[in-house]
Amino acid sequence: MDALINEIETVIGIKFNQKDLLYKSITHKSLLNEDSDLSLESNERLEFLGDSIIQISVSDLLYKNHPDWAEGTLSQARSKLVNRESLAKLSIKLGLGKYLQISRGEEESDGRNKESNLADVFEALVGAIFLDQGFHNAQSFVNSFMIPLDIENPTTKDLLDPKSILQIKIHKHNKSSQTGKRLKYNTLSISGKSPNQVFTVDVSMDNKVLGKGTGSKKSEAEQNAASDALTTLA
Repeated sequence: MDALINEIETVIGIKFNQKDLLYKSITHKSLLNEDSDLSLESNERLEFLGDSIIQISVSDLLYKNHPDWAEGTLSQARSKLVNRESLAKLSIKLGLGKYLQISRGEEESDGRNKESNLADVFEALVGAIFLDQGFHNAQSFVNSFMIPLDIENPTTKDLLDPKSILQIKIHKHNKSSQTGKRLKYNTLSISGKSPNQVFTVDVSMDNKVLGKGTGSKKSEAEQNAASDALTTLA
């Protein structure tokens, strides 16, 4: 078991203090029917805990990254990011399926590749990280996957506007380079008279202009500037 735990710790980049928690997170309930070890526990309770941690982490992430989104849009985005399909994909990315402790029957029914099992083990892993490492580390673990997923998952692209995508890209860049640079939108000019005004805006970071845009509203010009910046950064 030690070799298995060490391998998982290497994969997730976290060294557990309580190794039994990590093992419990990968133990499917089907194994309890075949194993005579009465002390063995399934990952179901950890799933419950992990689900809550994921929900609050993603809620916080979306709230901060998308200041212009209404409550309904935030809820839609969260639902799509934390649904079974999305969490199963994260499990696949980590290769958690091969570590699942399952019964022979579950093995024969391709249990390692079942979407429900894969989603459940990711939730359980987050729950285990929370109990062993605390909320901050559990949240950081979740966010390390959710920040890129917010952009890359095709089910959420329809909810993302250029400003949001640019903000997330910059956030991701700052995290990897350990810098604290921020985007700044500047109104360069306003021409014409209401309601036919044209706003010209640029977006910059660290005094470097990344893109420019125009629009009949300031918000529209900012979105177009962000879109121009994304083209430049692509």
